[in-house]
Formats: sequence, C-alpha cells, structure tokens
Amino acid sequence: MSNYDVIINARTHLVVETNSGRCLGGVGTNFYRPFVFPFYTPAGHTVIQEFAFDHPFHNGIFVGQAPVKVGEREAWFWGAPPRRSFTDRLFENLGRMDTQKDMEVSPHDVGVKFTQHIIWRDANEEPLINEIRTINLYAHDDATVCDMTSEKVAAYGDVEYPQTKYGSIGMRVEPRLLPVMGGVVIGDNNRKGTVKDIDDNTSDFVAYQNKLPAHGHFGILMTILDETLRGPWFIRDYGMALYNPTQTGSVTTKAENSWKIGLRFVAYDAELTPERVEKWCVL
Repeated sequence: MSNYDVIINARTHLVVETNSGRCLGGVGTNFYRPFVFPFYTPAGHTVIQEFAFDHPFHNGIFVGQAPVKVGEREAWFWGAPPRRSFTDRLFENLGRMDTQKDMEVSPHDVGVKFTQHIIWRDANEEPLINEIRTINLYAHDDATVCDMTSEKVAAYGDVEYPQTKYGSIGMRVEPRLLPVMGGVVIGDNNRKGTVKDIDDNTSDFVAYQNKLPAHGHFGILMTILDETLRGPWFIRDYGMALYNPTQTGSVTTKAENSWKIGLRFVAYDAELTPERVEKWCVL
C-alpha cells in the first residue's frame, strides 16, 4: 500500500504524503499542454514558476518543440495562448498537445508515477505525432524528485525536428532563485555564478540556488536521465533552463519509431554539495 495520495483540484493532481501532509508537487493539463506545477522542496518552498508574464508558455516543468515536420505539414509546439502580440511568430502554425483522459496513476512506496498519452495536433487539429510522457514524483529525506520522460512516436509518418532553440524539455525557475535576486547558477567542477560562468553545453548538471533569510539555502537541480549525455543545455539568468538536443542539429525519426529523452529535477533544501550531486545525478 502506498504512503502517498493523489488529491485532484480541478485538473491538477497533487501528490501528498498521507501521514505528514507533505505535498511533493502537481501534474496537470490545460487545453494546449500538460506540465508539472507546483514542485516543492521538503520544507515546502516552490522552485519553479507556473509562467512568466513575458513568456506565458514557460510552464513549470514542461516539454516543447518548434517546429515539428511530418511530410509537407509543420506545426509549432512552443508558444501557447495567451498571445504576447499581434506579430509574434511563435503563434504562426500553432499546434497543441492534446492530452488524453486515460492518464495512468501508479502510487508506489515513495511517491506516484503518472503516464500521459498525448496527441500533438497541428493548426488544423490533424495529428502529427503521439507522445507517451511519464512523470514520477517521489520523495527523499532531503529532496523532492521529478523524473520526466518524453517519448515522441512517429505514428503518422517520418518526423523531422529541425535545429532550433525552441526545444525540448526543461523548466521555468522560481524568481527567488535567480541571480537578480541574489541567487547563483551552479554547474559541475565548482562552477558557480551567473550563466556566463557555466559552460552550458558540457556540465553534468545545472542548478539554481539562493539563501532565504529565515530559512537558509534552497534550490533546484536538473540532470539528464542518460549517462552518455551531457547537454546541450539552454540556460538563462532570467530562469529559462532546458535540455535541448536540437540546439546543435536536427533529429529525425522514421515512421513507427520514437525519440525519447528524459530529465531529473531535484528540489532541495540546504546547500548543494558534491556528495548530494553524486547521489542525485546519473553519472
């Protein structure tokens, strides 16, 4: 029997420890995409932002890709309403991720795993690809972990994911963790400071961390769930943090095959140490 309950609030599934009431985070969806929000440290501090005013489509922990091409058809799955302007090119050929209702919810000893079935539809509501997304929210004594895996299936023909900065899986960081608020960006080999201090293509991980006067340190770390991969990262001091393999080249998938990527996100209290990194990262 699991120690965790799933509490449904509107379309958000919150994962809560039965005895203590500790909330790990939530999984939800709107008309345009699914994403993870909120996401809490063990002490209850949120480490991701639901959206930013100037980028309303940077939603918590999310998947996006633009463009996606199948034959002569193309759609963009990065921007999502509300619009930012009348001339925003991110809203041309706008697709949406149609999350099916048959989400699988699997409680286990330390958390809950969700499996979402998603149809990526173009501007005419025609399907381009299918996606199987798994989200495993679970607890450690000193951290909360979210493992997110996105498997994109070429169910409707050969797929091309062209080289772009608009992809593929990442997060919008809580503003209190950012350099403008006194926070730091951290990479491996003791690199710490702002984004310019981190070689964002090779680090084993990327973390954002700050110190609250009445609490101490807290932060969020992300690392790739594949020991052979180290970036490329797309990270910004304003809080956009992605793993984007299409940043350096296109990815193609033959019909009926799939492209699978996964990240681990760790919400933690207290300072990040090499020992904690080694425990959490797939190295």
